[in-house]
Amino acid sequence: MMNRFGDIDVSFKRLPPVYGYRSEKLVPIEKALQPIESQIDELPYYIKIAKQHCHFPSEHGLTKDQSAAVYIYTMEWGETTLYRILNTALRSENRQALKIWFPYLKLFDTALDKLPTVKENLWRGVPLDIGKNFTKNQPITWWSVNSCSSSVDVIKDFLGNNKNSTLFLIEGINGKKISGYTEYENEDEIILRMGTQFRVKSNPLEQSNGSHIVHLIEIDDNNDNESLSSAMNQIHVIPKSSNEGVSEQSFHLDHININTKWKQHGVSIAGGNGNGNQLNQLNGPQSIYVDDDHQTIYITDYENDRIVRWKYGAKNGQVVAGGNSEGNRSDQLNSPTDVIVDRKNDSLIICDRKSSRVVRWSRQKDRNGETIICDINCWGLTMDKNGDLYVSDWKKDEVRRWKQGEKEGTIVAGGNGQGNHLNQLHCPTYIFVDEHHSVYISDCDNHRVMKWMKGAKEGIVVAGGNGKGNSLTQLSHPEGVIVDHLGNVYVADCDNHRIMRWCKGSCEGTIVVGGNGKGEQSNQFYFPKDLSFDVAGNLYVVDCYNSRVEKFYIDSKFNLYEDRGKLTLHMPDYDMNIQGIQKSFLFKEQNQLTTDFNIGEANKST
Repeated sequence: MMNRFGDIDVSFKRLPPVYGYRSEKLVPIEKALQPIESQIDELPYYIKIAKQHCHFPSEHGLTKDQSAAVYIYTMEWGETTLYRILNTALRSENRQALKIWFPYLKLFDTALDKLPTVKENLWRGVPLDIGKNFTKNQPITWWSVNSCSSSVDVIKDFLGNNKNSTLFLIEGINGKKISGYTEYENEDEIILRMGTQFRVKSNPLEQSNGSHIVHLIEIDDNNDNESLSSAMNQIHVIPKSSNEGVSEQSFHLDHININTKWKQHGVSIAGGNGNGNQLNQLNGPQSIYVDDDHQTIYITDYENDRIVRWKYGAKNGQVVAGGNSEGNRSDQLNSPTDVIVDRKNDSLIICDRKSSRVVRWSRQKDRNGETIICDINCWGLTMDKNGDLYVSDWKKDEVRRWKQGEKEGTIVAGGNGQGNHLNQLHCPTYIFVDEHHSVYISDCDNHRVMKWMKGAKEGIVVAGGNGKGNSLTQLSHPEGVIVDHLGNVYVADCDNHRIMRWCKGSCEGTIVVGGNGKGEQSNQFYFPKDLSFDVAGNLYVVDCYNSRVEKFYIDSKFNLYEDRGKLTLHMPDYDMNIQGIQKSFLFKEQNQLTTDFNIGEANKST
């Protein structure tokens, strides 16, 4: 069955652009769609559904009719689904027949005008063997409305196990982010408008199963000869590694450097509706994990004794573990403090603090967890690239590493009693492990972050350590911690209501966001507990007492910098990884990201 993401024009027809609809007057959606009512069965009913369920009021200023116009475009109800009828008309040589669509196109297009514009890599796919029809530098125009996803997993699900499929990797520069306004909020949908032009970057890459990957670059008047990818400038196809599923953290941060800044006002993407146990609420959240599609977050909803999965743009979360009141049964949690995703085993690993255990919970809609470590006063956990699990014990003041199959674990930090010497910890909470197996620990009651290198007998202070306080040389009960590829430490300075960055070797930190006193404004926190980044470098903060998760976008209004990093993009069904090295330039004058992108020769995965 065809879907929006596969509704692709394969005819390569040359057509004139669509003119005239922008001069139409804005009218209610009922009137806008009245001219095509005869083409779609029960259209008034679907309009009613769209108006009932569309995203309104809109934080982007869309009217209810504009929001409904986007929503109804994404609805599926059969052969006369609106997007199919519309896109068929847009690809027709009879341009006069399009006039009956002009009122709706005006409503839809003005809605897109108000939504965020994104520059990022997008995906489409069709279960047809059309990849060999594309050649390097070939110009292409897609005359229809083009539904794409920022998540390759979404397209993979639609393609299923079809052989001889064609997957499109698109470097989008004028995408319109409609996730949150669609019928299917978890599809990370981004629209490229009708008449979008592309250039084929290189000859299609053929896979062993007969499928093809076609790399397209969106072009406009300003970049018809240049690629504006924000992800990679060299691609190599490599076989899957055995550690593909490991919950690796550090690769998200490879393109962040000491000049990176974030906008100072966050956007609530989860919770923010007061303390409570409804699906649009959180109550004392503690930690966050940004999933590998970089659009899904998992949150430890502490006071509600549950783990909640939240798609970016969604109004509500989904309970994926616990949520059956506090307790220590296999279907319960009791004040969880940390969660990670073990992709290899497709499961969550959770610190169930008051039940004194670490549990594994399958992501396949399992209602029960499995205890994998018991009798431990756990608080934070992480996993290294080998799949070894690290857990902090806040009462024993130690961090242990469990290799697969081990029962006792090995002490890798602390374990020398409570204290403030370099070989001691005092209430360790959240932890991070880098690619060299060095462990970074938020030594909470010592108001410092410690680094314990592999095999070390004592740690090194890398942030704080000058007593409790709010100067730039101090921390006050640090919690969540993340370290980038340069060794810079990012820490949730909980009692100071701010996020700090301590550059490697520095004696003082800088405030990243917050630091404006405790409060509920968009530039304030009330005990931030944890932090994370997505692949674009946007910052996520768990704002505990405000019962919300805030997202802070990278701010591109700063001077030129250059950074090199690596990005790995997993594509399971195509038996390959795309591993790239980026070279990014941010220009203060242009306020845009420009990246060289060259595929070069790629070897097929075998």
